[in-house]
Amino acid sequence: MSNWLTKLRIGEKIGFGFGVVGLLFLGVIWQYHITLQNALKDYRQLDDVYGVRKTQAMAIENNILRAQREQKNFLLSRDENAADAVLAHLQRALQADEKLRRVDPDTANRIEELVNNYEQRFQSVVAAWRSMGLNHNIGLQGAFRDSAHTMEDMSVQLNVDRLYLLLLQIRRGEKDLGLRREQQYQQKVVQLIQSFSEELTASELDEDFKASLQQEVAVYRETFNRYASSVLGDPQPVDGKGPFRDAAHRIEALLDARYLPDLGEKVLQLRRREKDYLLRHDNTYVDMAIAQLDAIEVQVASSSISDTYKTHFAGLLKNYRRDFLALVRQNDSIRALHDDMMAAVAEISSLIETNVSSAEMAMADMRHSIDESTTRSERVMFWIVVLATLLGILLAIAITYTIVHPLRKMSGLLDQIAAEEPAERLHFYPGGRDEVNAMVGSVNAIADHKSRFIAWWKASMREADAYGSIEALISEPHTIELRQQAEDELRRAVKARSRLLGRQFDKLYQLSDQIVDSAKRLLREYGHGTAEDELNRIRYSARSMQAILEMASAPEILQGDKHKQDAAG
Repeated sequence: MSNWLTKLRIGEKIGFGFGVVGLLFLGVIWQYHITLQNALKDYRQLDDVYGVRKTQAMAIENNILRAQREQKNFLLSRDENAADAVLAHLQRALQADEKLRRVDPDTANRIEELVNNYEQRFQSVVAAWRSMGLNHNIGLQGAFRDSAHTMEDMSVQLNVDRLYLLLLQIRRGEKDLGLRREQQYQQKVVQLIQSFSEELTASELDEDFKASLQQEVAVYRETFNRYASSVLGDPQPVDGKGPFRDAAHRIEALLDARYLPDLGEKVLQLRRREKDYLLRHDNTYVDMAIAQLDAIEVQVASSSISDTYKTHFAGLLKNYRRDFLALVRQNDSIRALHDDMMAAVAEISSLIETNVSSAEMAMADMRHSIDESTTRSERVMFWIVVLATLLGILLAIAITYTIVHPLRKMSGLLDQIAAEEPAERLHFYPGGRDEVNAMVGSVNAIADHKSRFIAWWKASMREADAYGSIEALISEPHTIELRQQAEDELRRAVKARSRLLGRQFDKLYQLSDQIVDSAKRLLREYGHGTAEDELNRIRYSARSMQAILEMASAPEILQGDKHKQDAAG
């Protein structure tokens, strides 16, 4: 890595370090962004899928409940606006169901089927109630109610029970008078005739019938008074019973033509059972009403009333029976439709409850999963931050070390150069672009120059000392052995200087070789025109220098110098 770092300048190292640290923290930010996006995506899915399921299911249930409330209002008030409100809430439920279909098509399809079923049944209920009558004056209710009112009116016209009772009492008083011949019976009959007349006047019978009876009552009163006067005044009455008796028979015949005992009470009993059924919707009251209706029909058929009254009353009873039973059938149909609607609502509620429950469970599971994944992502991101920080610190230390450490060693080498002969060299990377590496090369060159100078100076001094010793011993006749030692020392000094010179030749050869390589690189980059010529000239000169150095450093040349030195010695 150090070799690679030396190819970078100090500014490039610092920029590279900051770039790497920046990339590390960009990676941290990216990881944080991915974690946040994943969490947002999960929560968006949670809201878009399970939130929609729960929200739309609750909206459907809410609209169904409102539809049921308006349905009850319709059944209680028979208000068309309530029926329209039911249909409007069902349409809103279907709209919510369309939104639910995007995330849960199976449940949405079933709910749509049930809501449509509910709507069809409710419209059938509304149609049935329109047929029955949205109020008591129209439809089947109005029809059999009109028939019932007509029967009540007829029962009033046929209600001669009190008159018939008074007639019977009059006839009894008449008999008592004939048997006992006491005036009190005359007075009693007169009072009863007066009561009969008053009762007839106060009754609601038709005026023609009243007039006929009043006429006969007047005849009966007059003839009876004559008969009573004759009976009370003469043991053998002259006036007979025939005239007033005939009048009484005619009155009785008129009453018999309209006499149906307890008809009004029976009609009221019929209406009572009708009201009981309408109130409680219990078919037991239908059976009671039909039984009462049958009894009235039998009584009318077997009565002595006129055929006109019989026919009219029988038609009213038939119409009443037909309309009442049609209403009962409609009620039964409404009850069945209502049961179907309630079954549909129950199934819708069950589906919605299941849907909401499953959505809540899925939401809880997904929240737990999101929390776990977020926690894992937070831990991963924490360790990524720690790792990025450590890598940043290590990278900063490494870059700083590659700058500071060579400078510190360079300072030590410069101290050696200043104080003594430098023995060590700094590690230099050829081709490096680092400024510190370039300084190392320069300091090494200075150290090499000083070392060469000192070595050359020492070798020269050693050689000079050897020459001086030989010259001093030449004039001494008995110093052959010492002279031989001095000559050996001189040869060693010359040999050491030759080796030093050879090393310098090698160094020069290396430097010229570097010049040739640099010239080749420059030729590849700038090899055209004048620059090409100059670079070729430099390269050729360096090659020539290498050739000369090879000649100068040849062993025979060095050996010739050695012989010359020996001869000089």
